[in-house]
Amino acid sequence: MAVAYRKPVSISLPPPLLKEVERRAKRQHQTFSEVVGSALRYYLDDTTAREAAWKRTLAYGTKKAKELGIGAEEDVYAIMQELRHGPSPAVHAASRTR
Repeated sequence: MAVAYRKPVSISLPPPLLKEVERRAKRQHQTFSEVVGSALRYYLDDTTAREAAWKRTLAYGTKKAKELGIGAEEDVYAIMQELRHGPSPAVHAASRTR
């Protein structure tokens, strides 16, 4: 990514992290700024990808909940309890009155 203008910034790092970044920069024949910039780009790209994955998961879960007739968070907890411990009398009593 070519950038015509760069703005200097100050950051504070714990000494072990600072040494690791300096070692990495030297090993990769890059400047300190290039290593930190790459790390920030990776972090931001990864965060964007995780947010997109979460949105897809939420959409899938919402669709499945609708298909299964799950309308409230309490329904999810009741299903989880039933799967973990077997049907409870309260769940069966409620289902008989519907």
